[in-house]
Amino acid sequence: MKSSELLKKLISIKSPSGMERQIQEFIERFFAKIGIKLERQEVERDRFNLFFKGKGDVLISCHVDTVPPAGMKGAYRPVERDGRIYGRGASDVKGALASLMVAVETFVKESESTDLPLSLAFVVDEETNSALGSLKMAEVFKGEYRTLVLEPTYGRLCTAQMGALEFTLKVRCPSAHGSEFEKAENPVKVMWEILGTLERELSRKVNVIMLRGGSKLYAVPKECEALLEVKVLKGEDFRSLEEKIKQVLNTLPSGCSAQYRLEDGENFLDFRSEEFADQLEEIYLKANGERPQRGVMPSWTDAANYHRAGHRCVVFGHGSLIDSHTDRESISILELERMERFFLELLRSLS
Repeated sequence: MKSSELLKKLISIKSPSGMERQIQEFIERFFAKIGIKLERQEVERDRFNLFFKGKGDVLISCHVDTVPPAGMKGAYRPVERDGRIYGRGASDVKGALASLMVAVETFVKESESTDLPLSLAFVVDEETNSALGSLKMAEVFKGEYRTLVLEPTYGRLCTAQMGALEFTLKVRCPSAHGSEFEKAENPVKVMWEILGTLERELSRKVNVIMLRGGSKLYAVPKECEALLEVKVLKGEDFRSLEEKIKQVLNTLPSGCSAQYRLEDGENFLDFRSEEFADQLEEIYLKANGERPQRGVMPSWTDAANYHRAGHRCVVFGHGSLIDSHTDRESISILELERMERFFLELLRSLS
């Protein structure tokens, strides 16, 4: 089967976080047909990871969940256009998943053996702050595994991961009749002033993930709530950023108050994986005739949980991260073919 055709099937299976059973059963059946039995690992009621323990110390881990459609029309009806396949999860990360599955199928056929020279993990719950799937999977694969985590990295081999601090702010001020707005502090405007101050004090942009405040009622609102995020750079501790944020909140207009709540915090991570990355670079060169670039993954990934378990991690995958989670999400057939050749060459080299 071509990876492009398999990707269309994977996209058509709805698998937002919490609803991964159907796609896991599909993956389970696919591997069973080629003679590979995947084991289940319960994560929560009606949610399970899948894994295969092969030879050696290399593990490829891929999450199977996606974000919801979030405004993407026909999110689960894949469309092929101008050499690209569009649909929810196309780049994050079902494209890489399809290429991996087809590469394993090809390897089994050409080697006439189901004795794989590496291990596989298909995990749930990556698109949430809890990331329970990889957290549980790290219990199965203990020790110094060399772990390749599949994510859209534009084809770069990422040996580090940017840190992030995600938090909620609530600003409250006394309400007032709408016609007397100039006599009251508007918490929405106060929130925007806080955002500007934070960017100056932290010397970086603030990501406004969600902003909510006000209503059609003709009154100055009494509350504004925002879900915010800032990146944590190499050498920083997100706790020190928290202290700076709290200092800013002490300078609000009279009568207003602010509440801070930590949602998630992760420091910048170096994955101790240069030798593994060097090996993958040579394999990619042999498979595709060019060397992949190196980089830092801008987003949190399951590699964080494997890193804490002692693994040497690299994050890799073709596809556009900036377009993932949007109504533009897609991946090119050329990128699928490059990944398929890379995974197949990895299997061959390890055997």
